[in-house]
Amino acid sequence: MTGVLLIAVVTLGVLVRTLFRRLRTLEAQVRDLRLERTLPEVAPITTTAPPTTAAAPAESMPALTPPDLAPSVAAVVPPRAEPATSKPKPAPPPRSPKPRMTFETIVGGKLPIWIGAAALVLSGFFLVRYSIDSGLLGPFARTLLAGLFALVLIAGSELARRLPATRDDTRVGQALAGAGTASLYGTLYVGAALYHLIGVSTAFALMVVVTLAALGLALRHGSPTAIMALIGGFVAPLLAGFGESGVGPLLVYLALLIAALFGLSIRRGWAWLALAACGGGFAWANLLIVMLPGGGLAGVGGFVLLLAIGATLALPGTGRTAARTWLRLVPLIAGLVQLLILAPALDFSALSWGLYLLLSAAAVWLGWRDAKLAAGAGAALALVLVLLAAALLQPLHPAAPAAAIVITVLFAGAGQALLRRGPLWAALAVGGSAGPVLVSIATDPALLTPSAWTMLLLVLSAACALVSWRTRDMANAAVRLGPGLVGGAAAAALLAGVAAAQALPEPWRWSAWLAIGVAIAGWSRRTGDAALDRLALVPLVVTTLAIAANFGLAHGYMLSVLTDHAAPPLADLIAIGLFPAVLIAATGWLLTSSTSRRVLGWIALAVALSLVPAVLPAPWHAAGLGLAAALVIAGRVPLPGAGPTAALVTLAFAWHPIGDLLYLAGRAILGDRLPWRLLPPITDILRTLTLPAALIAAALALRASLAPVWRQRANMVVAAIGVVTLYVVAKQPLAIGDVMRFTALGMAERVAITQALLAGGWALRARQPDLGRALTIVGMARFVWFDLFILDPVIVPQAVGPLPLLNAATLDTALVAAWLWRWRGGRIGRLAVLAAITLSVAASVRQVTHGTILTGAIGRTENWLYSAALLALAILCLGTGLRNRTAELRVAGLGLLTAVTLKVYLIDAAALAGVLRILSFMGLGFALIGIGWAYRRLIVTEPAVADPVMS
Repeated sequence: MTGVLLIAVVTLGVLVRTLFRRLRTLEAQVRDLRLERTLPEVAPITTTAPPTTAAAPAESMPALTPPDLAPSVAAVVPPRAEPATSKPKPAPPPRSPKPRMTFETIVGGKLPIWIGAAALVLSGFFLVRYSIDSGLLGPFARTLLAGLFALVLIAGSELARRLPATRDDTRVGQALAGAGTASLYGTLYVGAALYHLIGVSTAFALMVVVTLAALGLALRHGSPTAIMALIGGFVAPLLAGFGESGVGPLLVYLALLIAALFGLSIRRGWAWLALAACGGGFAWANLLIVMLPGGGLAGVGGFVLLLAIGATLALPGTGRTAARTWLRLVPLIAGLVQLLILAPALDFSALSWGLYLLLSAAAVWLGWRDAKLAAGAGAALALVLVLLAAALLQPLHPAAPAAAIVITVLFAGAGQALLRRGPLWAALAVGGSAGPVLVSIATDPALLTPSAWTMLLLVLSAACALVSWRTRDMANAAVRLGPGLVGGAAAAALLAGVAAAQALPEPWRWSAWLAIGVAIAGWSRRTGDAALDRLALVPLVVTTLAIAANFGLAHGYMLSVLTDHAAPPLADLIAIGLFPAVLIAATGWLLTSSTSRRVLGWIALAVALSLVPAVLPAPWHAAGLGLAAALVIAGRVPLPGAGPTAALVTLAFAWHPIGDLLYLAGRAILGDRLPWRLLPPITDILRTLTLPAALIAAALALRASLAPVWRQRANMVVAAIGVVTLYVVAKQPLAIGDVMRFTALGMAERVAITQALLAGGWALRARQPDLGRALTIVGMARFVWFDLFILDPVIVPQAVGPLPLLNAATLDTALVAAWLWRWRGGRIGRLAVLAAITLSVAASVRQVTHGTILTGAIGRTENWLYSAALLALAILCLGTGLRNRTAELRVAGLGLLTAVTLKVYLIDAAALAGVLRILSFMGLGFALIGIGWAYRRLIVTEPAVADPVMS
């Protein structure tokens, strides 16, 4: 320590020597500047007069010395008349350039004085400390010595203001005055708090005197003296030492010191000094909290309270800088944070709560007094909620419940009373009503019974709703989150939701939350506020998250909807299905946003439809949904696409029989002869497909205003289900379940189904052309695929019947030709009719020669009969074409005739011999000659009509 002091002394000596050298240089420069400042005043008159009309008298003046310059100019130069219109303004004096800050100017010119002042203060303190440690002086002598040293320093400051060597440099006096002031504060603290040489009243009086002296010295010497007083005043107790018993005098000392600094800052407009004094006070409070036990901290809390309030009130008077809102709030918020830190040290006692609530009340009062300080009340509410949570987390917190009540009354009451002043007070009303109770129930639910919590939450929810009601004129069509209208509604909804969670079991509270959404939606519709419109969706989101988090409660309900699980209890059906569907639909109906209305409408429809399978047993799920879809369609639900969607949901619940039917169709297309064995039970088809389709068809018939596109699609689906039903019904009587029954009855059953489809297509051709066309296509596809390819009776053994011309094969093809007759006007239609007739003739020949089973080889007689029958058909086509003048029919007859001729020459003649061969060629020859004669005579002599329609 001695080495450090030696180095400091040497350094200070060098700096002082440099200082005196620079001082002599500056005095010489000042003398030169004074001489130069007087000489330029003569130059404009004697040598460089401006070129004006008044310059001539000035040039004839005799040379004058500077002492008689002013009177001579006044006597000789006449006053010049200035124009009335323009009077030139005097040019401002040039600004002297600021001296450049260099290392030399800082270290050599500024720091030595302030370091020297600090060294003087420290020397006084260390002198007292040394005397104490060495036992050289008694307490009275030590205190007296310190006081004399302080007075000497102050007297030296006044002397420095008068000495010629130091009066031009004000920093010397400032440094000595600051050091003396700090020493006086320290002396009074030592004499009163440590040695008890003077009483409390005497110490207080002397402290006032020192404070006044410091104020006067700072006014005389400026800010540097104030800085020294600030530093010395706050450091003095730390150097002298203190104990628990001296906390009271220390706090009084600090309070008077800060008050003096505040007074000085207000007098001189030094906002920085007030903030520094405030910071010093809070620093001492933190130090005391760390160093002292809890019992000695009550006074610290009072000190912080007074400091925060006093600093907030004093700052506006310290100048424009302190008029900034955030700067004025710094002491108040710092005090709140300080008391928040102090509360655990006081074990969250009633005293700590009293201090904090007093400062909170002061923050509210300051906000009421000055609107710029209203944010301090909001900060007080936020911090007091943190304090409340910390207190309630303690094992014992006897004062916290009462504090929560006071917090609610203080902030909610102030917010309600000053609600119309601005949004911040609305936020205070909402936060004061909802914050304490939510913090309490979150940290200590056992504080009250569930019923008591419910009543308290509902009362406070009404208070928040009152805030929203009183600010209803703030509604906006744009989405703007105001703390009054929207914040009050949100807080009321939150408190009501928590009350429902306290009072109701899990499934029922979901409906309560959705009812809150209905209330918000109604309030949104009443006010027209867009933010409330969005807020109404929040209860639905919360309910969805709650269901997802507790899915076990809804698991049974979902199983009953999607599987054959037993229906849940009636209470669950109401709480999970009925009430949510109604409440969601009501929320959507009340909302103003079209998108939100549609979304909630679809959700409500889904929940309502889920209620149907949850109530009914599994086999009746589709039927019940079909009835629901019919009601949706016929009831004109104001949701576009609701009816078709309900019908699709019904179809989805019929997936099992639909899957079986699709599998059956695939197997049948691939050639399975026994599809009856794959059919679902007829009761399942009627209950799951036919009954819902019939109900939906009835609804479609009742509602004529359905969109045409949806009606057309729905009719097609209903018709398809009807066709499937008829197919299943048609398969029941014969019940072809083995090969023998297929051989005996397969052809008849297939022909009946095919012809029924074609007949239905013909019957619906006028009223439902699309459906009729679809049935005709399906019937024709069955005829071509099954009867001509996969299950052709010529290849697969099937009984067609014993009667010629009235067997299944002949009638099947003949009826196909009859159904195709209505398309005879087109070329393709006429060719299709001719092909069907040809197949019918061939089937008749096959049945005549083979009987009921058409399989087997072609015999001689059958071969001859094919030629004869086809020849007759060719002659018939030619005759009809000639009579009706139809070129295409004649060409078809000629083509068939050519084919028969080639068959006879290439196939039939090779199989005949003797007289039969002679007779066959003879008959064919006469027939061909007759046909050629008649054809040429009729066609050549009379031109044929190009393309008439066959009659």
